[in-house]
Amino acid sequence: MGSSAFKARELPVEVKERIDLAIDRGMEIIVGEAQGASRLYQDYLKAKGYRNVVVGHAVRLRYNAGKWKDMQYGKDLKERERKMIEDCDSAIIIWMNNSGVIAENLELLKRLGKPTFLYEYSSKPNEARAGELDPRRTYDPFYHMKEYYRKRKATN
Repeated sequence: MGSSAFKARELPVEVKERIDLAIDRGMEIIVGEAQGASRLYQDYLKAKGYRNVVVGHAVRLRYNAGKWKDMQYGKDLKERERKMIEDCDSAIIIWMNNSGVIAENLELLKRLGKPTFLYEYSSKPNEARAGELDPRRTYDPFYHMKEYYRKRKATN
């Protein structure tokens, strides 16, 4: 998954390498269908001719480049992303400009102990770094508060 604001024309080399490893291992790849990074993932997988792909969506499917199997993971963005994260074994994430939604997802991945490759991009000053998710780093300082209110809302 990744930031919808990521407007590059193609995936970064580091991300392509990680996807290629998943393809070489024959892994099922769950991918989103929103604008930005998810569509780049789909376009890359289609160009590779990879078929073991599931497109996760919420209410309706908006994009499916390879006409792969699709699955409704929730009724809204947050539920969809949470369920996709719970369903995956590992993740490749493109995080742009410290997006809050992605930050929340990174915290969830970290807490679930799922191996995650993170490509972090900042448009100002146009810098990128890539590597494994750091279990000691705080990606979303409000994560615990959000979880508290989410659980509280669910019980009411």
